[in-house]
Amino acid sequence: MRKFIALALMLLTLTAFGQQTTDVYSGSFQNTAIEQVINDIEGKLSYTFYYKKEWIDSLTFSGNFSNTPISEVLTTIFDGTTIRFYHDSKKVFLTNGIAIITTPEIVSDLLAQHSPQQAEQPAEETKELLFTKEYAGENQNNNDLENFVFEVGSRAQFEGGASSTMVGYIKDNSTGEPIEGALVYSGNKAAVTGPDGFYSLNLTNGRHEIQVQFTGMKRTKRKIILFSNGRFDIDMEVDVIALNEVIVEATRRANIEQVNTGIERLNVEDSKTVPAVLGEKDILKVATTFAGIQTVGEGAAGFNVRGGKSDQNLFLFEGATVYNASHFLGFFSVFNSDALEGMNVMKSGIPASYGGRLSSVFDISAKTPNKEEVTVEGGISSVTSRLTAEIPIIKEKASLLASGRLTYSNWILETIDHSDFKNNKVNFSDFIVKYDHQINQENRVSLSGYLSEDKFRLNSDTLFSFSDFSYANKMATAKWSRRFNATFDASLSASYSEYDYEFESTQLEKNAFGQDYGIREFGAKLDFNKDLQSPHQLNFGLEAKRYDINPGTKFPIGSESVAGSISLSPEQGIEGALYVSDNHEINDKLSLNYGLRYSFFTYLGPGITNLYLDDAPKNPDTKTGEIIHDKGDFIETYHGPELRFAARYLLDDNSSVKLSYDRSRQYLHALSNSASLSPTDLWRLSNEYIEPQVGDQISVGYYRDFLNGEYETSVEVYGKKLSNLVDFKTGADFLLNDRIETIALQGPGKSYGVEFSLKKDGRLNGWFNYSYARTFIKLDGSFDEETINNGSYFPTNYDKPHTINLVSNYEITTRFSVSYNFVYNTGRPITFPTGLYELNGIEILNYSDRNEYRIPDYVRMDIGLTLKWGHRLTKGSHSFWSVSVYNVLGRKNAFSLYFDLDDGEVQGYKLSVFGSAIPTISYNFKF
Repeated sequence: MRKFIALALMLLTLTAFGQQTTDVYSGSFQNTAIEQVINDIEGKLSYTFYYKKEWIDSLTFSGNFSNTPISEVLTTIFDGTTIRFYHDSKKVFLTNGIAIITTPEIVSDLLAQHSPQQAEQPAEETKELLFTKEYAGENQNNNDLENFVFEVGSRAQFEGGASSTMVGYIKDNSTGEPIEGALVYSGNKAAVTGPDGFYSLNLTNGRHEIQVQFTGMKRTKRKIILFSNGRFDIDMEVDVIALNEVIVEATRRANIEQVNTGIERLNVEDSKTVPAVLGEKDILKVATTFAGIQTVGEGAAGFNVRGGKSDQNLFLFEGATVYNASHFLGFFSVFNSDALEGMNVMKSGIPASYGGRLSSVFDISAKTPNKEEVTVEGGISSVTSRLTAEIPIIKEKASLLASGRLTYSNWILETIDHSDFKNNKVNFSDFIVKYDHQINQENRVSLSGYLSEDKFRLNSDTLFSFSDFSYANKMATAKWSRRFNATFDASLSASYSEYDYEFESTQLEKNAFGQDYGIREFGAKLDFNKDLQSPHQLNFGLEAKRYDINPGTKFPIGSESVAGSISLSPEQGIEGALYVSDNHEINDKLSLNYGLRYSFFTYLGPGITNLYLDDAPKNPDTKTGEIIHDKGDFIETYHGPELRFAARYLLDDNSSVKLSYDRSRQYLHALSNSASLSPTDLWRLSNEYIEPQVGDQISVGYYRDFLNGEYETSVEVYGKKLSNLVDFKTGADFLLNDRIETIALQGPGKSYGVEFSLKKDGRLNGWFNYSYARTFIKLDGSFDEETINNGSYFPTNYDKPHTINLVSNYEITTRFSVSYNFVYNTGRPITFPTGLYELNGIEILNYSDRNEYRIPDYVRMDIGLTLKWGHRLTKGSHSFWSVSVYNVLGRKNAFSLYFDLDDGEVQGYKLSVFGSAIPTISYNFKF
């Protein structure tokens, strides 16, 4: 009996508390902005309204009030809009589509205990006082949000046992920036946010606890009642530990929840815990510590992903193609990590929206600049200085990111053994700018630009054999994102990419010459996402690219030069694709992602097609004539379907198995006579003789998490079948060669391997990867000069069977941490001289089959120390010192072997890039 009396008194008290003073209002409006109406009410009645301007900036009101009760005034003003209100004394709290319920949870719980019929009604379970942080008031603690129960959707549309789709945005509460790659999940249902922080999650109607996780942010949870389709935005807070920039934290459950295999998400913070050469934190170099991603050697440009060539990787920065991603002879990437948000690496299961390369996609995104306050971040090391600024232009709406990096690295050339680099110079710089404008909740525009330049002054007997050399990357993108409703959005983007290089040889005035090369790409892409609710989510769109290539020109320098002028015919081509994919959730355990991409390519005129004898190899001696094509002629066209499929089956809450298959076509080829990419590589288009490369890959994996996600493990097995791989005849020279078909060879290839990965979270964190990978090519032409190794499969020059990577970081205190990096891989294949013979008095070396031998295995160990200052949240600036020792063992790992004749004897030499330990200290700051 006393319980019921207490309950009655509580209800009476709450009723009395909830009663409002009967205020009346008078006013007349004609098509007036609602914000002006609110200002008038605040002025006349001394009221305070709480809301976000973007909710009402497009709303107007027409009507008259005469001594009308304020509750009726508010109801009339917001009738027919998505705005809801809660009136408490002199305060009015507005929400955008979120219901505000006014009965405390303790009351509804007591009522449910003594009224079983009411307890069965889901609509009655949620009568609670609800506020989100935007309208909570000064005394609202952020942690209280996790104790409230929020309504999502409309009570009137509730259907018991049915499913509904909850959508929304995940953002950083301190900057307003969207968080890409955040994991949003409840039970076995999960979603990952896109570039704009948007997520879509299909759940059964009723009570749920939503969990949100992302590297460097505090884990967030929300309790909800889902009645029908609705929107629910969630803000995340920066983790205090993440401020120290030492945590390497995996996005828990993404390892087992995501459908596709072979996808890695690399956050910029991860790169700050890995000791790096010359102290420069580099997100692309950290990617080489992942399973299945290799380089051919120390300082080499380009990656080999699951047995693919370096040119088979698609590098995208803000949607624009990057053709040369390296600085300083391959030791640095072209991106300042301070300006980056992160990178998605796709080794298999590549979505249908990506295409044009066989092996992988590296999708790199710049930071969305802070819209709340100015922030500056930078650092100074022994070879570089960098600075990044984020500047609000219109608070909460528009902001600018500006980032630059310069080098003073000439002194480092003196430390390189086995090369004559004295008096040489190497300089580089890069700049990034991004403007982001959140027009309203439905529309967003961003503009990005990138420029980098490398300049060399090298002696004539060094790697490039040129006096002066320079190359540059230029990129620009514009993107408009539009959300039409909660289940349908689109984006339209345009991009421009340019890569060019130029070198001059002026040591001998009579032979002084210059030479250049350039490629330009213009692209446009229209992408749509349609959530069909349970169980389908569609992605579809189209894209087009135009390529303009200057294959090379040579010109004399100075009046004394007798060097001839050469100008190769330019190349043009158009590439396009249509694509559609469906993320199909069969049930709680089985999910599929299947799609189709249909790509096409046309090689355009003007141009020249060389003609050759039918029953003879293509070479200058068998040329019979040529065909001249006019501007706009379709010289050659290729096209075909590219199927993409991925499946995931959850074995339990902590493990899953996955399967993926994808086919890709590549119409662009890098011509290189070295194992890795170099600045002098030429990109050429498929034509009448050079066919597109085609690849098919199947991948199967098992994934398991242990100890509540502290440990993540995976095992993946893959196999590839490749067609029309490009290689070259022995001794081929393709610089200023207008008959590439006379030196190029094409043939089938195959790759297979297994990858094991272990990741750990906590004070001791990091990852261990082991890969076994093999890659072979077969060049079996119709003539002897087109046949290599008797037409049998042989290892490619980037085939490295065994690779081990161990990266670890231990946080000794919140201010001091140590890190460790260990690398081992099998030496790559090489062709050795096996004999010496004399012909007409000339000594000639006889070589083995191509790639029959290997250089010595590669072993390297690095260590790093990090000391933080001013890590308290209340401080306005934060900084840390980083000390690293690269190649702490001082091993002289071989980059390559070369041979020479000395008095009739064959002498072998080993080229090592760094033959000693390289210590570096850098200072980093942020305020």
